[in-house]
Amino acid sequence: MPKSKKRKNAGNRKAQAAAPTAPVEPSAMMPKVGPVKYVGQVRQEARKVVWPTQRETVVTTILVLIMVILMGAFFFVVDMGVSAAVQFFIGLGS
Repeated sequence: MPKSKKRKNAGNRKAQAAAPTAPVEPSAMMPKVGPVKYVGQVRQEARKVVWPTQRETVVTTILVLIMVILMGAFFFVVDMGVSAAVQFFIGLGS
């Protein structure tokens, strides 16, 4: 049987809990910039955006519509089944 590697303080939960980590402030992560530089950075990032082609947009839209119809039909059937079961159980009490 191979020897297991022992980690320092592996079984000592108190040692792990004793060293709290300070939360990182969002303002400390990035330096502040002026509005002109900010707009420049936004424009630079916007140039990197890759827009879908018209064909990709049409195909994706059709797929979404098909999924909406299928999911609508599925939930309609499930709702009708649950409704019938509830009606049956309510009818037992009368």
